[in-house]
Amino acid sequence: MADPDRWAEASVDDADLRTLCRGCPRRFLCAKDALNTPGIEGVVSAVFVPKEGRGRTFALRQLQSLAAYAGLADQPEVP
Repeated sequence: MADPDRWAEASVDDADLRTLCRGCPRRFLCAKDALNTPGIEGVVSAVFVPKEGRGRTFALRQLQSLAAYAGLADQPEVP
């Protein structure tokens, strides 16, 4: 993408970015890297990560699940 800031400034309804992520061969590695990046927000691995709140917790679990699917992380714990 020509504008890297678009990923961080994305909103939950930016379907174009999520579509690009879903087709990316680096999607699962990106999910793993995002889990190790403090303060990550925006669209990552086709998941919108908000700045705070319950939605953020849910999104980070989705990223952990994606990374685990590829064998790059443990499965998220179910509370």
